[in-house]
Amino acid sequence: MDGLTATVATLPSATVVRLAGGLRSRTATVLREAVEGALDGGSTTLVLDLTDVVAEDDLGLWVIPAVAGDAHARGVVFTVVAPKRALRSRLRRLGGRPFDITDVRPAGC
Repeated sequence: MDGLTATVATLPSATVVRLAGGLRSRTATVLREAVEGALDGGSTTLVLDLTDVVAEDDLGLWVIPAVAGDAHARGVVFTVVAPKRALRSRLRRLGGRPFDITDVRPAGC
């Protein structure tokens, strides 16, 4: 995959950042900027949807615990949707700030 795109939707239950494309060190700024913008919106729950993402390197994945820490510092509940089992496993091995990882979108998202 060549690039990474982000779509942000504000729903009654959460703000959802949906990514599509290849996540790697070179495209990770797209993820960071989308999440930072969503956090600035004042939502108390943020869902990062990685359903349509291919994680091409671990350096790109390291942005996720970093933005989870940013969310935690603001008192925002941070959940990652990762339907692909291999991606969920890689995320769990990263460590850092704990965040919820699920294989399905939460209700209302």
